[in-house]
Amino acid sequence: MVNVFYSFPQVLWLTLGVVFLVTFLVLLEKNLAPRIRKWGDVHPALLNFLVILSKTVIPLVLLWRISGLSPSSLNWIKGGFFPSVWKGVVLASFMMAFIFIYQKYSHLLFGEPYTSTGGRFLNREISGAAIGISISAALLNAFGEEIIFRGMLFPSLSFYLGIGIALIIQSLIFTVYHFFPLQNSVLLFIMGILFGLGYLWSGSLLTPILAHLIENGVSSVFLLIRLPREKERRHKEEEWCGK
Repeated sequence: MVNVFYSFPQVLWLTLGVVFLVTFLVLLEKNLAPRIRKWGDVHPALLNFLVILSKTVIPLVLLWRISGLSPSSLNWIKGGFFPSVWKGVVLASFMMAFIFIYQKYSHLLFGEPYTSTGGRFLNREISGAAIGISISAALLNAFGEEIIFRGMLFPSLSFYLGIGIALIIQSLIFTVYHFFPLQNSVLLFIMGILFGLGYLWSGSLLTPILAHLIENGVSSVFLLIRLPREKERRHKEEEWCGK
């Protein structure tokens, strides 16, 4: 997994700089989103999309313009396209099975049912445009986060600290920068480990990208399936309260 590209000190510093920058953007979004929601639900969704687009574009631009290193130096595909793809599908299948079990039984550890981060769409009225933008952002997010955490941070840390320690640190940083509640963060940490193991398994960044894309895509489909049911439930509750 580790090649000479990651031995350059500027790559590690550039990677840490990108992590701090995207963390700042995430914090900025979390603070601005409640304020601009009064203008309509599309505005927070657009803000989220722009932040995620930035997370995808910024590391590639910085690699090219500042360090003079080509983004193609990242291990996009190693060992063949199809092996990278089927390993990504297998990884996604395993992860979704684990996520299902965790979400169903994590209440035994935390004392309360698991609430997904996408659950905010189920708790209030939201326009189709906002839903579409948010789902597009979730799919794009698979590319941005894998480029930063598995494509840049994990190999760079591995070069200096060894694979085992790097695997844990990259997942810990991946977890913390989301600023999720503890119950969600534990699942996110395990997912970060699994994405890293998928990268080690195939040697290709395509594998965790595809697994991340499938996981986000399937979650989005289930969300779309639940939305009409939750909307109908809310309307019935409103009718009942109005009686």
